[in-house]
Amino acid sequence: MAASFKGNTKSQKLAKSFKDRLDKIGCPYTEGVDDSWITELIFKPGEPRIRLLQWLFSKFDSQLNDLLDPQYASVESKMDSRLQRLLFVGSTLGLCRYDDVDLIRGITTGSKQAAFMDNLIDLVCIMDTAEDPQNKALRSPGVVSDEMSLYEQFTSDCNYMDTLMNQEKIGAIFNSRLTLLPADLQRQVEASWADQGHTRENPPKVNVQNLIDSAENLAKDIQRQKEILEELQKKYEYEEEEISEKERVKKTLQLVLTELTHLVTNFSYLYENEMCLWCNKSPPFLSDLGTAFKRVHNLLQQFDKLQEASMKLKRSGMKSQKDTSLASAGQAALESFQECVSVLDESIQRHDMVDESTNISFRSSILKV
Repeated sequence: MAASFKGNTKSQKLAKSFKDRLDKIGCPYTEGVDDSWITELIFKPGEPRIRLLQWLFSKFDSQLNDLLDPQYASVESKMDSRLQRLLFVGSTLGLCRYDDVDLIRGITTGSKQAAFMDNLIDLVCIMDTAEDPQNKALRSPGVVSDEMSLYEQFTSDCNYMDTLMNQEKIGAIFNSRLTLLPADLQRQVEASWADQGHTRENPPKVNVQNLIDSAENLAKDIQRQKEILEELQKKYEYEEEEISEKERVKKTLQLVLTELTHLVTNFSYLYENEMCLWCNKSPPFLSDLGTAFKRVHNLLQQFDKLQEASMKLKRSGMKSQKDTSLASAGQAALESFQECVSVLDESIQRHDMVDESTNISFRSSILKV
C-alpha cells in the first residue's frame, strides 16, 4: 500500500513538473487542463502525443516546422510518415536512437518515455530562455556591459556573426547586381526582353520619356479610381456593424477554421499512415487470365439465355396442357348436355302421345253420346 502511494506521488510530481515547464514555454495543449491529463498526453500513444512532439520540436527550432508539418513539407518528405520525421529529428538531437520508433509512438516503458520527454522539454525550455527578450537585452551583440565579461561578450558577438553568415543567400550581400523586382515580375520582364532580342546580361536601354508617360498614365488612373470611390461613398451610406455582430462572426469563423484544421490534420494522419503505403506501390500487372475470364463470362451469359428460353418453353408447355384438360371437360359437358336434350325430346314426344290418346278417347265418347 505504501509502495503504491509512493508511486502515485512520484507520478503526480512528474506530471506537475511537466505541466509547469510546458506552461512556462506557452504550450497550447496544456492550457487550463488538470495535471492528471498531462500524464495521459505524454505517455498514451495517439494523435495528441504526436502533435505535442511536433510542437516541441518546432518550438526548439522554427525551421524544423518545415520538416515536421505536412503542409509545408516537400514532396519527397511527404512520402515518409510523421513518425519517421519525428524519429529523424529526435535522433539528430541525440534524444533517442535512429531505430527507436517505439519511443516516438509512445509504446515503450514509462521510464524511457519520461526520460525522453524530460530531456526534450529541458532543451526547449533552455532555448526559450535563451530567446527571452530581457536576456537578449543584457547580452546584445556589440554592446559591452557589466552583465557579462569581455570574453563572454566577444563570444556572443562571434556567435551572432556566425548566425548571420549561416543564413540562406548570404552571398547576395556581396552581389554587384541589384534586383529590385520580385521573382515573378523579374521573369516577366526578362521574357519581354527575350521577345525584343535582349538578354539579362545585355538589357535594353531605358527610355526615360516612356517611363514618365507610364507614370503619368498610372497617376491619372489612380486619381480616377479615387474619384469613383469618393462618389460611391457619397451615394451610399454603409452602416457600421455592431461590435457584438463582429465578435459573433469572428468566433464563428474561428470555430470553422479550427474544425477545418482538425479535418486536415486527421486526413494527413490517415493518408500518411494508411493511404500513403498503397500510393507508393507499383501498379498491378495484368496476366493472361483476362481472356479466360472473358470466355467464361460469355459462356455464362449464353447459359443464362438458354436457361431463360427453356423456362419459357416449359411455361408454354404447361399452358398447353391446361388448355387440353379444359377441352376434354368441355366435350364431357357437351355430351351430357346432348343427353339432357335427348331425354327432353323423349319427354316431349311422350307428352304429345298422351295428349293425342286423350283427344281420341274424348272424341269416341262424344260420338257414343
